[in-house]
Amino acid sequence: MLTFEKIRDLERAEKDSKKLQKLPDDFLEELREYLKKKESMKDKTTSDILEIENVKNTIKRLVEMREKKILDSVLLAVRSNMMPENLSKSEEAFFSQTVERLKFHRDRFFDELKNGKKSTVQENPREVLYKVKKTLPHFVGPDMNIYNLEENQILAIPKPLSDLLLKEGVIEEIQDS
Repeated sequence: MLTFEKIRDLERAEKDSKKLQKLPDDFLEELREYLKKKESMKDKTTSDILEIENVKNTIKRLVEMREKKILDSVLLAVRSNMMPENLSKSEEAFFSQTVERLKFHRDRFFDELKNGKKSTVQENPREVLYKVKKTLPHFVGPDMNIYNLEENQILAIPKPLSDLLLKEGVIEEIQDS
């Protein structure tokens, strides 16, 4: 069960380390339940109100620290193909999409530099998202990125890897509704 002290401990651990810290698997759900319980109290004392505000501020600082570490990891991944550890599911999607956007930017920049004219690298107007149907162990894709596909995960996967995974039945394209 999540408590204010446990939340503060998670924030302190994140602050004291250069690497992303492991969050409990059910952290978001526990946090949601904790806040719901605290906010639904009928006779809140001043102490209860202060605790709710302190928890919200602590969570905000924790998320901002993690975002900065993820963005630093994006740069490292683009330069060296190193994948960070301890990403949550939503952070994995954010990380992958940001890496792809930065790679696209770099490719277009260097294409324009090489050719001396507007880049021929075209931006995809609609990013294709895929749902993972089968969990796979970590592997290195043709783009030299490390992939960790888990069942029901939703993410963007570049071609030609997406074509191969579709053919093998590992992923399915998510259709716009």
